[in-house]
Amino acid sequence: GLFGIRKVFRTGDREASVGAQEKSQGNSNSLQRVKVYRLNEDGKWDDQGTGHVSVDYLERSEELALYVFDQEDNETLLVHRICPDDIYRKHEDTIISWRDSEYSTELALSFQENTGCSYI
Repeated sequence: GLFGIRKVFRTGDREASVGAQEKSQGNSNSLQRVKVYRLNEDGKWDDQGTGHVSVDYLERSEELALYVFDQEDNETLLVHRICPDDIYRKHEDTIISWRDSEYSTELALSFQENTGCSYI
C-alpha cells in the first residue's frame, strides 16, 4: 500500500527508487494504467481520461504525490499529494477513491489490473 511505498522512499536509496519509476513510466506498463474519474455536481462520475500512474516526490518538496500522465500526449491528468490520513477507499479490486480537498470533490482511479491497484 501507500505506506509501504513511503517506507521504501524514506529508508531506501532515493535515487534508485525514483530511477526505477521513470523506467516504468517509459514503457506503457498495463500495471500502472488507470482511468481518472471526478464526481460532478449531479453526483455522476466524469471520465477525465486514461493515463499511467506513478508515485514521486513533489517538486521542491519532501512530500510524495500520485501523478497520472495522459497515455496519448503525456500531459499531466492529475497530481494528488498523498495524504497521511486514511482518506482512501478501495472498491471491488481495481478502484481507489478519495475526497480531494484541492479539487474539492471526490476523485477515483480505476485500474486496468487489480495488481496495479494493490500496488498503489
